[in-house]
Amino acid sequence: MKVLILTPQPLYRRWPTTPDTTKMMTNAAPVTMAQLAGALRGHEVRILDGNVYEIPLKEYAAHIRWADVAGINVMCSYAALNTELNLKFIKKLRPGLPVVMGGHHPTFQDAEWIERGADAVVRREGEITFPELVDALAAGRDLAGVAGVTWRGPHGKVNRNPDRPFIQDLDTLPLPRWDLVDFSGYYLYMRKPGKSACVETGRGCEQYCSFCQVGPMWNNTHRFKSTERVLEEMRLLKHNGVTQVFIVDDNYGSKLDTSRQAALYEGMRRENFGFEWGGFFRHDYIRANHGLMKEAAAAGLKFVCIGFESVQGADLKEFNKGNAAFDGGGSYEEEYRFLKAEGITVFGFMVIGYPGQSQAAAMQTIENAHRFCDYPVVTVYKPLPGTAGYRKTKQDGLLAKEMFYHDSFTVAVRGTKPILAAYNKFFLRYVGNPVRLVRNLLDPRLKRVEIAIIRWFALGLFNANPDNVLDFFWFLFKGRKLGEEEVIEHLRKKYLSEENVARLARRAGR
Repeated sequence: MKVLILTPQPLYRRWPTTPDTTKMMTNAAPVTMAQLAGALRGHEVRILDGNVYEIPLKEYAAHIRWADVAGINVMCSYAALNTELNLKFIKKLRPGLPVVMGGHHPTFQDAEWIERGADAVVRREGEITFPELVDALAAGRDLAGVAGVTWRGPHGKVNRNPDRPFIQDLDTLPLPRWDLVDFSGYYLYMRKPGKSACVETGRGCEQYCSFCQVGPMWNNTHRFKSTERVLEEMRLLKHNGVTQVFIVDDNYGSKLDTSRQAALYEGMRRENFGFEWGGFFRHDYIRANHGLMKEAAAAGLKFVCIGFESVQGADLKEFNKGNAAFDGGGSYEEEYRFLKAEGITVFGFMVIGYPGQSQAAAMQTIENAHRFCDYPVVTVYKPLPGTAGYRKTKQDGLLAKEMFYHDSFTVAVRGTKPILAAYNKFFLRYVGNPVRLVRNLLDPRLKRVEIAIIRWFALGLFNANPDNVLDFFWFLFKGRKLGEEEVIEHLRKKYLSEENVARLARRAGR
């Protein structure tokens, strides 16, 4: 079978910037698709990353015509509308081509994707499930015997097979097929030039944060690859010329994992990889492990993404964050000084606009962010399906719209539009502050980060087209007066219409 693994092309693109700011910071070659390709033994595989490489529609159509099956990854509700447009485009060109969805979003909204035209959804892990699914298609069988799959049966019936048990030994996973990846479009904001790639050293999270899908995605379990397996993957990356690494574990800095991390840092120094790298760490983990963080810095750690969420203990308790005992203001600043002294850049992740939060409380967190991080990464709260926060928000009647689609011009919680407006003003002041800009450009630790941010904005402006510029002004002058569902429905009618899909297909040569 010829298998096309892809993230969607930007057939629908926001302007002046994409709402997915996380991609700006984590632009390294994803390990997910390369590792999945490694699991598809006996099949011919192509990888197409639309997040980074926008190709002409005719070239995209050629890949679609080549394939016997297409697998699409979609992580979040921000990407859902563009992903559905890609799905409709593929089906317009190849009505009989099996299209399989995977990732966090389809795992929790599997039936919705089947109803929108997908043939199957791989829930949670795919390294065993997806090859079994492809083998079944190759043999002409239905998917009834493939655990972990939701699929379209006769007459459009949605069939949900039993869950597949998690892979207990992650060392048994195949090595990623990096030979299928074009590294040229990926970059991280390190000080060392070179290729960028992701490494997964473990999978899951034992925490129960009410706003996060990661815990429910992995049933609050946490599994780890052995030190030797991680080093083997790093050797492969070095062989491919990689110098910058993003460890993509959702909770890399886990208290369950300190001995393995110490061994990993020793191995990285012993083998002289020379990587500059970063990953996700918890604040309370850093606070409890200064010695281990120094070892990480000696092994090339250059940036950390920390989920501070709030400076208020009551907020942390509301989020079930697990570190509510900390005084956010004081201890956050202390850890920031420690990390800065080690030459580590700090991205501070924060959540504002949860049910019942006042505008003053929300702004207190982000207005003080400069005290404990180099760059604030702020999310206006989105109750995600599968989470405790989603269930509670819906139960309390505070859900402003359903969460299959989302847009940064909409809110998900009733009453939080003033918070979104206040945050947007803060963001413009922050980004446009000339003192901050000059200071960071003169700081060797932050210079490349600042250049990456400028590049991200410039690319967004460069990607203007009549549709997305008109969308921007429609949001400003009309959309803001409408309800959240009305805004989403406007976008759906415009971009997912049969007329728009047919227009794209004609441009692709159909």
